[in-house]
Amino acid sequence: MFRKYLRSIYIYIHAYLGNIFIGGAIVLCSFFIKRVSFYNKLISAWGKWNSLAVPGKISVNGLENIVPGQSYIVIANHESTVDAFFILGKIPIPMRIVAKEELRNKFIIGAAMKSSGFIFVDNKIKGRSINHLNESFELLKKEGISLMVFPEGSRFKDTLLAPFRMGAFVMAINNKFPILPVVMKGPREMMPPESKLFNRVDIELDILLPIDTSKYTYDDRHALMDRCYHLMHGHLEKMHS
Repeated sequence: MFRKYLRSIYIYIHAYLGNIFIGGAIVLCSFFIKRVSFYNKLISAWGKWNSLAVPGKISVNGLENIVPGQSYIVIANHESTVDAFFILGKIPIPMRIVAKEELRNKFIIGAAMKSSGFIFVDNKIKGRSINHLNESFELLKKEGISLMVFPEGSRFKDTLLAPFRMGAFVMAINNKFPILPVVMKGPREMMPPESKLFNRVDIELDILLPIDTSKYTYDDRHALMDRCYHLMHGHLEKMHS
C-alpha cells in the first residue's frame, strides 16, 4: 500500500507539471494565435506526457484502421479520469474532446482546454447538449479536427458499458463524419472511480473499423447508436474474457 501511495503521488506531480508547462504554453499562445489547429501538437504532447507516468504498459491495436487526413467522430468507453490522455496521446489524429462543464473552471487546464478548442457540455441542462455540440463543432470541422466523445457520459457505472447518449451519433449523421470506435481495457482497474490511487495495470486500446454514416438519416440515429453500442460491448466482452 505504501508503494501505491508513492506511485500515486509521483503520477499526480507529473500530471500537475504537465498542466502547468504545456497547459500554460497553450494559454500563453492563445493571446496571439487564434487558429485552433495550431494547438494540435501541443494537445498530443499533453496526452503523451500524462501517459508517461502511469504504471503498466500501454498498447494500441488497430492503427491501420485510421485513414490519414480523414476527420472522425471518435467514441470510446469511459473508464477513468485519465482516459482522455491515453486517447489524445496514443491515437495519431488531431482531435478535441467533449468535456464536462466543471472542467472549464479548473486551474490552468480549463483555460488551456477552452483556448485550444475543447467543447464543454453541461449534461444537467437537458435538451441543450446536442445543439451546443453541433454549434461548437463547426470551428473544429473547418480546420479538419476530429471530435472525441464518451457516449456513456460518466465513468461511474456498475456495468461493462453503460447506455449511450445520443449526441455523438446525431453529430456524425448531420456532418456525414464516419464514427471511429475505440475500446479501452485497463484504465478502470488502474484507477477505480471511487479511488484516487493508481494500481499497476496494463492498458489496451483497440481501434475498431470506422463506421460509415453517409447513408444514415436523422431518423436512423437510434439504429446507429445501437449498432455502435453492441459492437463496442461485444468487443469489450472479448477483451475481458
